[in-house]
Amino acid sequence: MLDKNFAKWWLGRVGPFREVPPEKLAAERQALESLHEYNQHYAEFLNMAVLPAVDDLVKLLTRSGITHRVGSWGNQLSIRIHLTWRWGELVIVQSHIITEGERRGDDSVEDHTHQYDLRDPVPASVAENELQFFLSRVAQDLVEPEVEPEIPPGEGV
Repeated sequence: MLDKNFAKWWLGRVGPFREVPPEKLAAERQALESLHEYNQHYAEFLNMAVLPAVDDLVKLLTRSGITHRVGSWGNQLSIRIHLTWRWGELVIVQSHIITEGERRGDDSVEDHTHQYDLRDPVPASVAENELQFFLSRVAQDLVEPEVEPEIPPGEGV
């Protein structure tokens, strides 16, 4: 419960400003309706497309003996695949999908971000396409380019 003296002081300070113009309230209501629709589209996309596709992927990885981890944090879902010297991770959040991973010998991580607009429903095929893109990136990064010959300092090509 709020302290009575504090509540009295606070109401005295904000009381004169309690009249909100109707147009500001209408804009607030419209923003909340849009946000509700946006969240509903994300929930449908997640429940009807992403989670079934991830479940199928996890079953495939488990059957194949590939080390992986699926985790969630807030509104984020992540899938991480571990191989001998390579890892790849797919992160799905409310506004975009991030594919990241490393190549052998690289100290840096390479990210790819795909954004999608939730003002309209997202087709289920997007989830499958993103998972295939992620798996393709992991597989392509396993191929090592031929080692370039070392050129002594001062000599040109």
